[in-house]
Amino acid sequence: MQEAKLSTRLASARLKYLGMADRFAALVPPRLASFANSIAADGKEWAASIENEAPDFRERVNHEWYMPCAHQGLFAARDPQFLIAVSNTEAKRPNTSWWARVALQTEWDLAGTGAELGVTGCGWRHPEFVMLSTDGNLIVQGTQGQAWTDIVCLREAHRIPPFREMGVKLTKDKSIPEETRDAVDRWLKATAPG
Repeated sequence: MQEAKLSTRLASARLKYLGMADRFAALVPPRLASFANSIAADGKEWAASIENEAPDFRERVNHEWYMPCAHQGLFAARDPQFLIAVSNTEAKRPNTSWWARVALQTEWDLAGTGAELGVTGCGWRHPEFVMLSTDGNLIVQGTQGQAWTDIVCLREAHRIPPFREMGVKLTKDKSIPEETRDAVDRWLKATAPG
């Protein structure tokens, strides 16, 4: 996705585009972060579920996203910046994602406009997203199932053995783009215990 187009789409969801994160930074890659909702995290997670048919679905998803993100550390109230997974314009292979730095503006809408424009979902009232705090310590994932939409916050993923094990598996999977495998390996090495 071209950066100008990405910036416009993010702005429509009331997320101010601040540029792409350094693609060689030791950040957990979006591909690995997307497993946040399927890892046994030993109390390092927080989750909320919203019924897809709820009449106030959009408002509830937006609220249930904001409250834990503000309290768990996705962003600071006075400086609401965070990273969101987007298509990587510099990737060698399509369908590779990386982190864009954004700032939350007033009247943001993840479940409605953002989802409709493909920034935070795949259609109006169909949120799907992966986010990361700028310090890399909190992953936030929104996923819609058949009946419920789940929002999961995962703290300190680098300290969770099953999450690290998933990372190791990804580095060995040749069907995954090399640059993604390299990014996972870089993150694993940078966050290795001890």
